[in-house]
Amino acid sequence: MDSEQILYLANYKVFTKIIGNGPPVLLLHSYWGNHTLFDHLAEILSLKNKVVLIDLPGHGKSGPPQQDYTFDQYALVINELLNNLNISEKVSIIGHSMGGYAALAFAVKYPEKILSLVLMHSPLRQADIQSIKQREREAKFLIKGKKDLLLQVTISSNFAKGNSERLTEELAMLNQSASEVTLEGAMGAIHAINNRMDAIPMLQKADYPVLIMIGKYDKVYRAEEQLSAASLIPKAEVLFLEQSGHLGFWEEKELVLERLGKFLEDIGLDMKNKLKDEVSR
Repeated sequence: MDSEQILYLANYKVFTKIIGNGPPVLLLHSYWGNHTLFDHLAEILSLKNKVVLIDLPGHGKSGPPQQDYTFDQYALVINELLNNLNISEKVSIIGHSMGGYAALAFAVKYPEKILSLVLMHSPLRQADIQSIKQREREAKFLIKGKKDLLLQVTISSNFAKGNSERLTEELAMLNQSASEVTLEGAMGAIHAINNRMDAIPMLQKADYPVLIMIGKYDKVYRAEEQLSAASLIPKAEVLFLEQSGHLGFWEEKELVLERLGKFLEDIGLDMKNKLKDEVSR
């Protein structure tokens, strides 16, 4: 099944794309991104899975966020989306940066619907004072109409040193997706990111597999702080990317695809074994 559509859910206009068949996997992109940044990932995963991609509010082809937009509110939209797509089985969610926050908010509200979580460069703790102030400075640039200047400074900093020069096509994709983000989308994202939850208590109790990817040279969120938080989640696997900044799924593409594929495959095997055990009882 390959399809694209615009859905109207809880007063949100949501662009949705579905590729492939199999166990459902939902991909949630980052701030300044859209679903196209996951094209290569979706293509590979769709060989064995039904891959669902969306554009988050004010990004890509989706409509603007509601006033005082939060990920907690948007979790309801994600649930309605899955219901609308007739996805009743548990879903694996892969979130990059801001997309990870949306994934965590959904997992809090609907833990029974989570098969697994993959968090790429998504800190587990709530935003600290320094991070909040940085985002507030970005908001002031945007309000003053200096989006282009802001993007000149921030986009290339997502890559580890030397990677943006090597990954010219990916850099162009990121610039393109960022240029399409509306002012309302950017401001809504900043508000939601600054008001995100502390996910550690929830993940410590989670009974589903969690894979956390961290870039050694991440300039957006410090690797040391991400590792410290991840160490508090007993059941979490950690993939530490030695050559990556904030975009490990591009910067170390082969390694990420290999580990991600094995992670999802192991989950599938585990589910099959549980079903066999239940039948044999």
